[in-house]
Amino acid sequence: MAIVSSKGTMQDLKNEIIRYAHSVNVDLIGFTTADSFDELRNILKERKQKNLLSGFEEENLELRTNPRMTLKTAKSIIVIGQSYFNNNMINKNLIKQSKFKGDLARIAWGEDYHIVLKKQLDSLSNFIANKYPNYEHLSFVDTGPLVDRHLAWRAGLGVFGYNNCLINETFGSWFVIGYILTNLELKPDKPKETRFCSSCNLCIRECPTGALEKPYLINPKKCISYILQSKENIDVATRELLGTRLYGCDKCQNMCPQNFDVKITALEEFKSSRNQIDLIELLNISNREFKIKFSKNSAGWRGKKILQRNAIIALGNQKNKDALPYIFPFLSDARAEIREYAKWAINKIDSDQQFF
Repeated sequence: MAIVSSKGTMQDLKNEIIRYAHSVNVDLIGFTTADSFDELRNILKERKQKNLLSGFEEENLELRTNPRMTLKTAKSIIVIGQSYFNNNMINKNLIKQSKFKGDLARIAWGEDYHIVLKKQLDSLSNFIANKYPNYEHLSFVDTGPLVDRHLAWRAGLGVFGYNNCLINETFGSWFVIGYILTNLELKPDKPKETRFCSSCNLCIRECPTGALEKPYLINPKKCISYILQSKENIDVATRELLGTRLYGCDKCQNMCPQNFDVKITALEEFKSSRNQIDLIELLNISNREFKIKFSKNSAGWRGKKILQRNAIIALGNQKNKDALPYIFPFLSDARAEIREYAKWAINKIDSDQQFF
């Protein structure tokens, strides 16, 4: 039975939550139950057996599929989606400053989406708590054990594309997800039945590393976004496929016809045109400067060492001898893996000399 208070039914509250969410610029909002995701359990079990989990995911399948393992009193899940699409492709100031640039995926152009969505979820929870003092909740943005995209699908925010991204008819796949587990019993929305993909296969054909092995099946460990965040060694053949990417990869999303004509984000936090980073500045940045520059950027979460490694690879792939003086100092770096990437980059840039 739905909880009823003197202020109305849960359906009334659901409508009020939706109105409030839109008033604070939340693009998408949906609701689903906190029942176990039985339909997902076998899929995850099979992916685990085939070593198709990224390593950034919760490995406990019960935690991943049973919301009440995280919040015992959970009855509903409120799911929000926020567009981060911004088409300001060129940072003119950076181009004037440096000829050595590394590319950021669109998700890292603006403010860290974890911070932005957490503020929205907190605002939403404060609104609900003012109406229902017995409100219990936990909110997450990439920090919970549940499968965010599956939650969003079940709450009706979008449908899966061949590239495993969730696609919305208004925002394409350019949106990030946050959710609230709550003890309130709110009427669930239904998953959308529309299918956008119709065998164009562009995302599969154009994936640089072949991570999209077939429709709806991605090998995350071959995905460039994963590779650029992983601490594992990057083999030589893969280094060359990374190009000048520093963080993330938008290839499959940029190729998707469903993303060609989508609504631009309304949030100022995501409207930055910082789509590139000065690689030389990154190589010489102090810990303090790194914290200041990247503390509010989603690319900063993996730390300075990972981004510097990626910067060295990007310089190697640019094959510009003017970069050599900036890489040579890393041959004596205390970090053995950084020394290895520096050697590779130097040989890549000056293949005739072959220093090592």
